[in-house]
Amino acid sequence: MRRVTGRFAEVVCPPGMRTHHRTDRVLAEFELMFGALAPAARKALTAAVVILDQGARLYPRSRGRRFTRLDDQAAEAYVRALLARGGVAAQLVQRLRGLVVMCYYELPAVQREIGYDPAPYIAAVSRRRLESYGPEITAGEAAVTAGPDQNGQGS
Repeated sequence: MRRVTGRFAEVVCPPGMRTHHRTDRVLAEFELMFGALAPAARKALTAAVVILDQGARLYPRSRGRRFTRLDDQAAEAYVRALLARGGVAAQLVQRLRGLVVMCYYELPAVQREIGYDPAPYIAAVSRRRLESYGPEITAGEAAVTAGPDQNGQGS
């Protein structure tokens, strides 16, 4: 699955993916995300990746080769053909592409390149929420951290 996902990432991610040798880092992000999925979602995603790889054999330009064995032009054409076709195959490719591209944009180097720095926004929202909901937040935290009462229940 790693080899297929890596090849897919090279096709669907921006050119910086290859020029900056980010495939392994994107795959590491993908594996973290994959591990956090529910078992049924992991099975479905694994099946989608296998179908993507083996289905390329049926694509005329592939001449019977798996997706991982296609040159760049054939691999890109295959993905475009699947997306243009519509239906379940296109939906699977769209979802897989969304996950892989999201993993690409999670890389700190990519975030710096595009000027994405969420820290100031997160700090501002946190301050605003504390100002608006401070007592409720404090009460909720106290309820969670309080020990059980005499009935074995939280306070």
